[in-house]
Amino acid sequence: MRKFLLRTMLFICCSLCFSQSLQNKFIKGNIADKTTAVMDASDKERLWLTNEAIQFVIKNAEYLGEDRDLEGLALAAILSLPNDYGQGKTESEKEEISNQLLKIYDLVQSNTVRIAVLSKYLTLKNYLPLEPLTLKLNTYMSSSESYYTDVNLLKSIIGVLGYIGDNNFFTILYKCYNDNHFSAYKEELEQTLISLIPASMNEVLQIIHTKDINQISKIYGLILKNEKISQNYISEIAENLLNESILIAGNTVSRKDEVVKIQLGSLKILKDNKCTRASSSVLAFFKVAKKEYTEDLISEEQLIEVIDSTGILAPMDSVSYLIDYLEEMNVMTENEREVSPAIVIAVINTLGAIGDKTAFDSLLAVTYIDYPEAILSAARNALAGLKW
Repeated sequence: MRKFLLRTMLFICCSLCFSQSLQNKFIKGNIADKTTAVMDASDKERLWLTNEAIQFVIKNAEYLGEDRDLEGLALAAILSLPNDYGQGKTESEKEEISNQLLKIYDLVQSNTVRIAVLSKYLTLKNYLPLEPLTLKLNTYMSSSESYYTDVNLLKSIIGVLGYIGDNNFFTILYKCYNDNHFSAYKEELEQTLISLIPASMNEVLQIIHTKDINQISKIYGLILKNEKISQNYISEIAENLLNESILIAGNTVSRKDEVVKIQLGSLKILKDNKCTRASSSVLAFFKVAKKEYTEDLISEEQLIEVIDSTGILAPMDSVSYLIDYLEEMNVMTENEREVSPAIVIAVINTLGAIGDKTAFDSLLAVTYIDYPEAILSAARNALAGLKW
């Protein structure tokens, strides 16, 4: 028992001596010694040594300039901060920690140190105020200074913004995304923009409303890559995309294939999310889609999908549109003009599924026209399903 007590006392004494020796080494030693002391510290003394190192760096960075030893001490101090540093501290203490990190970011002219500050801030984002950092990065990314930033540092900044950025950053980063100066960072910018989309509804809508098909196409592509967007959000975006693409379709002669792609994609989103509130937009597109079909901009299969979606999203309001289209095709067939049997059947089936009795006359007329049996059979089934 006495041996055990002696060993314990010896261990405690040795630990205290080692701890005191590290503190002495830090206080008396040169910058390299201070760095070694911080790196060799155990959990118990690390916090004191780390705080002292941070204060030393802040106090002397202005005088020592780009000193490699000072950069090493700054890096060691930042890396030694616990990953829960700030937990349980008062708001003023948290602000002071944030200020110290940002001072090191500003004062130490080392990209490695700055990347470490950003990484540590990201680790501590649940404990520290984010506004000081976001304000700094916001100002920086808005300036031409960002054109000349170290590649790795700029990638780190863009990556951090994906976690702590807000709608203000979306606008700034989207400008960068369209700026050739940042072409080397396209992948990083894209990933960050995708993550910021759910918090940037107004900014996304502003881009859509520019009526610039190139920009609308870009934002549409980014939206599709975010799988975490809520149903309401994606539906509202899709409705706006559909409306704007309809307007563009009537005013543009270029990139019509891209316009059609956005139209059909938006309609699918609305259908998948059962967004009946967009019924007026869907009906407007139905008329546009018919015209695009005659211009070979959309296929027979795609028009059938439009017909089906229209019946689902605007069932009662679409009846008159579908009746008019069926009667157009009836007249064309009677005048020996070619129509698509598949499209005729799609219209008949949609009217039958809706079941509105106002379609009776048009459906009955089909049975008196020299249509193929498949169409006649579809008409008879639709007539049988009408609600009286």
